[in-house]
Order: sequence, then C-alpha cells, then structure tokens
Amino acid sequence: MRLTAIMLLFKEQAFIEASIRAIYPLVDSICCASQYDRNLTGQTVIPDNSLEILLRIPDPENKIKVVVERDVRHLPGTDSAAKLRNAAIALDPLSDYYLIIDSDEIWPREVLAACWKEVQKTQWAAYRVSSYAYFKRWNYRIVEPGHGYRPMVFLRKGFYFHTDRQVDWHGPARWKEYLRKGRKPKMVSFSPTLRLHHGSCVGDDVRILNKLKNYSHADRIDPAWFDRIWKNFHPGIRNIHYYPNEGHLYESLVTIPTPDLPDEVKNHPWPEGWIER
Repeated sequence: MRLTAIMLLFKEQAFIEASIRAIYPLVDSICCASQYDRNLTGQTVIPDNSLEILLRIPDPENKIKVVVERDVRHLPGTDSAAKLRNAAIALDPLSDYYLIIDSDEIWPREVLAACWKEVQKTQWAAYRVSSYAYFKRWNYRIVEPGHGYRPMVFLRKGFYFHTDRQVDWHGPARWKEYLRKGRKPKMVSFSPTLRLHHGSCVGDDVRILNKLKNYSHADRIDPAWFDRIWKNFHPGIRNIHYYPNEGHLYESLVTIPTPDLPDEVKNHPWPEGWIER
C-alpha cells in the first residue's frame, strides 16, 4: 500500500527538517502546500525561510513535492487550511492513505511504523493518534485532561477536507466504504501508548507571537495570554491554554530530561534555548 504525507508550510522554519526527516524512510511521498506570503486568513505576510529549507532537505528518493497556491479560492474546502490540504492530496492522487502532519509535529519512527502496520491491517477510513504537546522547550511536556488531544492522522483515499483538519465524509468515497466494510466511514484511535510529539508551544517570543497572530483560530485566543502566561512562565505554572476560560486544557507541565525524548527530537539542532543540552 502507498502512503503519502501531506504537510502545510507556514513560518515553521525551525521544525520542517526535523519533521520530514522523521517520516522520510516510511512514506512513499511527502506533498507540501504553501501560500508562501499569505497566512491562513489570506493576509499578506513576510515569508520566512520555510520553503527554502524544504528545498534544501536531502531527497535521494525524490519523494518531496510542493505546490504554492497564493489564491486558494478555487480549491475545495471552506477555509484555507482545508483547501491547502486538498491541494497537497492532489499532488499524489493515487496514494492509498494520507498521513496528515503539521510541520511542528514529529513522529518517532517506531511509532509511525507501528501505526502504519495497523492501518494496513485494519484499513478503516481514518485514524486518530494521541499526542504529547510541549511548552517553551522540548523539556516541558504539557499535561492534558483525559487522553488529551488526538488529531486525525491517517485518511483513506477518496476523502477530502472540509474545514481545517475535519473531513467531508460524503461523496463517492462514502459509498465505497459501504462496499468495502459494509458500513459508513469509521474513524478509530490508536492505542494511547502510540504518540506523536507536537512542538505546538516550543520556541521563543518571536515564534509564539507569530503563531498567535497567524493561527487559523486566532480570533479565539485570549489577547492577554502572551503577557499573562507566556512572559510569566515557570515550570510550576498551571492552566496555560491560550483560549479564554479554557486554560484547564493545558493543566500543568512535567519536566522531561533530554535523554528521555525520542531520537527524532533530541538529535535535531534546535535553536538555542529550545531544548536542554
């Protein structure tokens, strides 16, 4: 079976190489989509070096593909994130499954291999995976309630994105699922022992301010969060999520020594202060 990773590129120049190197041996292609000098709300921005870094990553098997769509109005989907993901899928339309990955997400290689083995065995329409999120540096892991955030990461061919990372489950692919499985499309979750690592809040002031400004849900962010939480950070800080009245979604932090992090994280040359050396 053929597996294609799809990734959006936007101002994550410090993460892209680590993210792609982690998955490169296990996928058949890596399809990236970018608006280059537009953010997800269509505003003009000054681009960083994300695209240039992508094109410098060694690609001995010619797996990496990229499309730049500065005007996404013609693409299917209801917002820019969904439209760009659909544009990335179109770069490799014959793949059996798509690995949905943000450029600040890093898969431990053995975890991705185990998940892909399960996908090939069970072949459901979509799969979620548990994740670890980090704050300030890779050594501070966020404690989330319950199972925490479980993004959808594997999607069977034929389906497309409707909003952000949400799929439109209607159309021809839905009826193919009835023929294959005798039921409507089903999304399942991998064991919580299998987790990807999300650098959501790892970085310096510049990276976080840029994220808050250009985030696809920027309108939901507490405008006082940067000064109230980020600038007053200490390892014992609690209730740190950036949505108003939802700080409990990021309950607290636990300290993770660098040797305990996956190789794909600890061996990357992060900017100074992003990981303890």
